[in-house]
Amino acid sequence: MTPQEQRQLRGMLLPYQVGLLILVLLPALLSFAVAFFFYDGLRPPFWSGTVNFLLVYTDELFDLSVLNSLALILIPVPLRVGGAFLLALLLRRGGSFLNLHRAAIFLPNLIPSTAYALAWLWIFNPLYGPLNLLLRAIGIDGPAWLVEPVWAKPSLALMSLWLVGEGFLVSLAALHELPSQIEEAAQIDGASRWQSFQHVLLPIVAPILLLLLLRDVVITFQETFINVMVMTQGGPYYATYTLPLFIYEQSFDLLAFGSAGAALWIMYLLTGLMVFAMLRIAKVWGVGLTEEELLL
Repeated sequence: MTPQEQRQLRGMLLPYQVGLLILVLLPALLSFAVAFFFYDGLRPPFWSGTVNFLLVYTDELFDLSVLNSLALILIPVPLRVGGAFLLALLLRRGGSFLNLHRAAIFLPNLIPSTAYALAWLWIFNPLYGPLNLLLRAIGIDGPAWLVEPVWAKPSLALMSLWLVGEGFLVSLAALHELPSQIEEAAQIDGASRWQSFQHVLLPIVAPILLLLLLRDVVITFQETFINVMVMTQGGPYYATYTLPLFIYEQSFDLLAFGSAGAALWIMYLLTGLMVFAMLRIAKVWGVGLTEEELLL
């Protein structure tokens, strides 16, 4: 890349960098500063030290929100990434009919989060929702999805599995970048389709799948807020009470901005720990990320 092209690239990235600084980095630093003060937005803040972190840590609702958030990440995220990759594997060939299926897979990602949550609120309705009507038609009594605590989290997890469009496109692009000679050489050497997939295809695309896992873990923490706020408000009986909802209530219901800032930075820490753990596991398995993959 020539120096002129580098300057043009920096110029194109400048608006993004300014937006990242103003809308992400500065608010994050301010929230970290507020975490060390008692502040309700009505009176001047005063220093509290680490009391807010202690209050958050000893709050039973905070512990419950962390467990619920992890439950909506640890199982749905690997299933979503794996499903996106398998769909890309099935639909990587050309053809107008397959292109229609590709568009249908990506379509849910184009729907605004609030509208998507409202649509699933109707689908999960235990009386006249289409899901229970379909189950009833085949002789199965469907559960009260968002009403019973035992079914509330599985309902949110099931809803999230449909948002595979972005991971599907990334996996499809990665598969299209693979030279066809690699699989042909494996077949010539006598490898079956499963052996070719397990020992040739999967190790090559494993860094891309790892990148998708890291991305989904970070984003899912935030995406659960809209779904929970619209569909359950944290119920029933706090079964879907997640960490973003805890931070929201601390901020705008209780006006405890210091506790909210402390909880927010604990959420950042938990996210970083999960990402670090996945990177360590991937390193043990021999999976790594190159600079090109990190820039995708």
